[in-house]
Amino acid sequence: MTRLAEDRRARVPFALLGVLLLVGASTYAAAVTTQGPSRVDRGAAAAMDRASAGSTAALRSAVGEAARAAAAEPVTDPAATPYGRLLSDRRPFRDALRLRIYLRLRERLDATRYRRGSVTAVASVPAATTPAELRRAMDQVTVTRVENGTALRVTVRNLTLTVRDGERLVARENRTRTVTVSTPVLALHDRASAFETRLNRRPLEGPGLGRRLTARLYPVAWARGYAQYGGLPIANVVGTRHVETTTNGALLETQRAVFGRSDPAGRRAMRRATLELGVEDVTAASSVDGQRAKRVLPRPNRRANMSGELPGRRGASAPSPDRRLDVDVGPLAGRALAGLRIESVPSNRSLDAALRAAYRVEAALRTSRDRTYHEPRPEPDPPGPEWRLTDTSVSTDPEVQSSVGMAPTAGDGERQFDSFSRHVVLDRRIRWTWERGNDTLTTGGTWTERYRVGVAVVGSYAPNGSAPDRPTAPRFERGGALDGPNLADVPEKVETRLVERQGGRDAVAAAVANASLGTTEAAVYGDRPSDLRSWTYDDLTRLREQLADRSVEVRAGRVATYTVNPPAKLAATLRERRAALVDPPEQYRGAADRARVNARVALLDATIDRLERRARTHERTRETFGDVLGRVGVESPRTLRRIVETRRTPVVSPRDRIAGSPPGGPVGVVPDGSPAYLTVESVSHERARGVPPSRPYRPLATRNVNLFAAPYGDAADAVSASVTADPSRVRLRTAARVLVASEPVANGSVRDRRRALSRAVAASLDGLRGRARRAVRNGTRLTRPEAEAAVAAAFDRWPDPGRRALAAANGSLAGAIAVAADRRAASPQPERVDRLERRLDTAVADSLRTDTTTVAEDLVSETLTRMRDRSLERASEAATERLARGRLNETLGAVPAGIPVAPVPGYWYATVNVWEVQVRGAYARFTLRTRRGAPTPGGASRYVRDGSTVRLDVDGDGRDERLGRDERIDFRTRTVVAVAVPPYRNGVGDVDGDADERGGSWPDPGCTSWAADACPASE
Repeated sequence: MTRLAEDRRARVPFALLGVLLLVGASTYAAAVTTQGPSRVDRGAAAAMDRASAGSTAALRSAVGEAARAAAAEPVTDPAATPYGRLLSDRRPFRDALRLRIYLRLRERLDATRYRRGSVTAVASVPAATTPAELRRAMDQVTVTRVENGTALRVTVRNLTLTVRDGERLVARENRTRTVTVSTPVLALHDRASAFETRLNRRPLEGPGLGRRLTARLYPVAWARGYAQYGGLPIANVVGTRHVETTTNGALLETQRAVFGRSDPAGRRAMRRATLELGVEDVTAASSVDGQRAKRVLPRPNRRANMSGELPGRRGASAPSPDRRLDVDVGPLAGRALAGLRIESVPSNRSLDAALRAAYRVEAALRTSRDRTYHEPRPEPDPPGPEWRLTDTSVSTDPEVQSSVGMAPTAGDGERQFDSFSRHVVLDRRIRWTWERGNDTLTTGGTWTERYRVGVAVVGSYAPNGSAPDRPTAPRFERGGALDGPNLADVPEKVETRLVERQGGRDAVAAAVANASLGTTEAAVYGDRPSDLRSWTYDDLTRLREQLADRSVEVRAGRVATYTVNPPAKLAATLRERRAALVDPPEQYRGAADRARVNARVALLDATIDRLERRARTHERTRETFGDVLGRVGVESPRTLRRIVETRRTPVVSPRDRIAGSPPGGPVGVVPDGSPAYLTVESVSHERARGVPPSRPYRPLATRNVNLFAAPYGDAADAVSASVTADPSRVRLRTAARVLVASEPVANGSVRDRRRALSRAVAASLDGLRGRARRAVRNGTRLTRPEAEAAVAAAFDRWPDPGRRALAAANGSLAGAIAVAADRRAASPQPERVDRLERRLDTAVADSLRTDTTTVAEDLVSETLTRMRDRSLERASEAATERLARGRLNETLGAVPAGIPVAPVPGYWYATVNVWEVQVRGAYARFTLRTRRGAPTPGGASRYVRDGSTVRLDVDGDGRDERLGRDERIDFRTRTVVAVAVPPYRNGVGDVDGDADERGGSWPDPGCTSWAADACPASE
């Protein structure tokens, strides 16, 4: 058999096969390259391109429509529903926008389809109806603000393009589409959110309504507080109308800061409200008749003046916390001088003690003793066995003889007044007593000692006052400033004190020899010139005048907030200037000159001590003042001071447009609030279209609490607790003010209480009258009947107890008594009047510090309450409201209010009061309008917040599902206002009996509550 490998039959050459294959491949390739595209391929490509372009247009249109819808109904509070939970609590508006974009895009794509012949192309997004499906669909949509929020960039992932030829699928692709649409929807929402955030800020939390309200309230409160202090009939320094008007001004300023513009209708209403409030303040005719909203609020849709400026700017010359107050030492220096003259306690703070200290000499006896002969002292010898020594006694019989010898010399700084020498023989006898059983026996012996004794009487000038150490000359001889005796009489006094009182020279020498001298040192004071006291007092008067010129400058705002301690600063100033004020000479001209400087130091120290006591009182008062502030949420006086300082925050004028480059471009925004002016009164739908029809709506609720409306009880009593130990009693000055103020309305209902109060005030004056009589007798040479007559004559200058008590508190009574006493003296002297007045001023002030000059609080409060009730009755009986308010203010304007800083009777440097102000408000509807339309039809031009419920058909069943709520623009903020006025008069504060004043539907503005269902949005 032939093998296959060897059989060559029917074989084709390999080269021929290669040629055939090559020719065949070339022919096929040529055929393929020359054939045109099929009809199906050409239709699918065009359809894909057209569908892709259509999806981009659909997405752009969907974004514009969704943005307009989201702005018209912005979801800010997601609903607790399955579909509401699609929106996050942190960014519900953006999530709702993404949901709307998906739904609008799905709707648009369903209506977008491209056909070419039998080829059909469609774009689609995943169908979603359940919450889980919708969440996945929303995750495919991303929104980003560009160009400062004036444009919106939207990216949609997994947008599917599908091409079919009849029923056959030709192509399918998933693509990502991104479009940028000129719509400021995110800028509008973010600005609205920023506006709401700023409205709810307190003064220390950053720029916002709280800080701007503070800035506007302070000039109002300070101007009215100073006007009340000046005597104008202002019963309510900070009232509801002032809070309302300043709140609206602050709202407009906040709008301008956030949006670049403020509501034009709001500006017009603000002008009207400010003008009306000014008229009310001038005429004291504040009406609360419910018609104010009609006068203030313009009718909706009226043309507004867009170029008007906000009213109510602070005047440069108006009273403000930046005012400088000079606190001087004058009153305390005068009282310190009077205290030096009347103090009887021996101390350097007494004028007599200060003068006496300059004449002090430390005297001493310097002694020497030389033993010239002595016999041994006998030793006891028992009379026999068993005798026991029980007692030993020694007696001495001195024999003194004059001698001439060297006495001890004076030491450094000492002067020797006298010296003497003696020979002294001491005959000593000793007795021993012995016992044995019941027997007693006495034995004895004698011995003799001889001594040579020397004694020197010396003294050294040793003033113990506080005057600076300087040389003094002359000292122990006549001369010096007053040509007085100086210490010339001291040697004789020392001789008497140390020698004569111890038996004379021989007795002293014998005591030295016997080592039994009793007194060897003593302080001796020289006689003072008769005119030293008057001469020194004249010098102290000049020093007091210098001290009175010393003052410290403090800001009124720091005084009002208790964050500065003027007495402490004054004390520090006097310490720094101590050397210049004492002004000691390089060498004292005798003891009198030293006494004068001693007195100057004593006066300066007494003044500093008084200042330091007041500084400590101030600190204690500041602590209780801080406790009162803590009740209204203010941590400390320093926090209150920071609130005061925030009002000076410069107002930065923002741009009036939201900046942006194409595709967005600059966008102007105009806020439109409804009501444009938030009032505490009811606003109807007729005046504000945003208010629901037939629904009472109060857009603003206010509360202002005057912490120290009266200078007794509650907070004021706590701060002033250091004045009286008994909290159930009030100061005499307060009781007197109420007594005088109640006089014009003392009808039957007031008269009984007023009589009781008058008797209590008169009884409190009895103790003061006694102190005044004693001061007159001690300061003059008048007899008791003459002193009593002088005091009585001065008291009679004021016709009733109330006015007498006020004269005692303000210092007038002390001056009147001094003049009356001087007239009864044999030779009237103006300088004596001045000295006596200061003595009396101190006596009266000391009396006012005691509980005997206080009055029961219930008498004061009941009289004040009945007086206010009667004033209101008279107001209701008046023919016109203006007359009523005028009578009420005139009556209540005399009632004291506020707390005196450093509450010491007769001395304080300011009266302070504090108001806590809270405001809560809600716009029924708040709209943001773009000043010009956006460049594309999809641009958003209106952003509306009106409290409505947002519903949307998200599952395609034809029924709207609740997504959430479009919250109204509402706010809550608070601030604290502190006012300080100069001392005396009636102080500052609300005296109409309404310390806690509330306006509107406090605490909740709006319809009846904050719930949306209780106050639905307008149609």
